[in-house]
Amino acid sequence: MKTQDFESLQRGLAQTEAWANGAREGFVEHTPVDIKAIRQASGKTQAQFASAYRLPVGTVRDWEQGRRAPDAPARALLAIIAADPALAERLLT
Repeated sequence: MKTQDFESLQRGLAQTEAWANGAREGFVEHTPVDIKAIRQASGKTQAQFASAYRLPVGTVRDWEQGRRAPDAPARALLAIIAADPALAERLLT
């Protein structure tokens, strides 16, 4: 193991300990997004949801099944869809 790898592991452990002790400054916390609930609230199947919001159907499927998580831009789009599915669809067509 290289010295820099070991130092990186030490920093990671220190950050984990800081988080466990309540430190939140400098950390980014991602709350889970319930994609399936957002899709169901829109009244669409996976294929319809993907088509309406210009997403690959495989991506929607992977998100719902927990194989992948949406990145920051996708999370922003999902938040907009959750707030007003019809408006989001109109804006994307």
